[in-house]
Amino acid sequence: MSRHMNTGRKLSRNTSHRRALLDNLVRSVILSESIRTTTAKAKEARRVVEKIITKARLGTLAARRNVHRTVRDQAALAKLFDSIAPRFKTRPGGYTRIVHVQNRVGDNAPMAILELVEKSKAEDKPAEPEKKPAKKAAKAEPSAKAEKAEKPAKQKKEKKKDEPEKR
Repeated sequence: MSRHMNTGRKLSRNTSHRRALLDNLVRSVILSESIRTTTAKAKEARRVVEKIITKARLGTLAARRNVHRTVRDQAALAKLFDSIAPRFKTRPGGYTRIVHVQNRVGDNAPMAILELVEKSKAEDKPAEPEKKPAKKAAKAEPSAKAEKAEKPAKQKKEKKKDEPEKR
């Protein structure tokens, strides 16, 4: 038999499991704006995410109810309609990208990162330069603490020498 008029991948799951999987992937993409998953799952989730964002761009109550059928999380729904949809208001499509990464270690499955094309302003700022000075400061503090800890220990030893033992 042929697969005529049957679009999409089955992902080795029955219908309800597959739908739940895709709904969870879509929710994760909306909340974190980037997920790492297998390439097949990313390609399937991309189809759903693109349709969801297109509906959310309308911003109507009917659109919100339609999207709510897939995205059951209130936080994800709010983020989608408040911050993600306005970002893509003028874009005619292509809201996501798939970046292929190294295969998974355990079973050599092809992996990919599914992310939104336009990142939020909070994610545009690099977080690493802020962390590096904190690590240097953290390294400097223990050495100062170690010196302080050594001084009282030396003083305690000197006091013990002066005092006779009470054994």
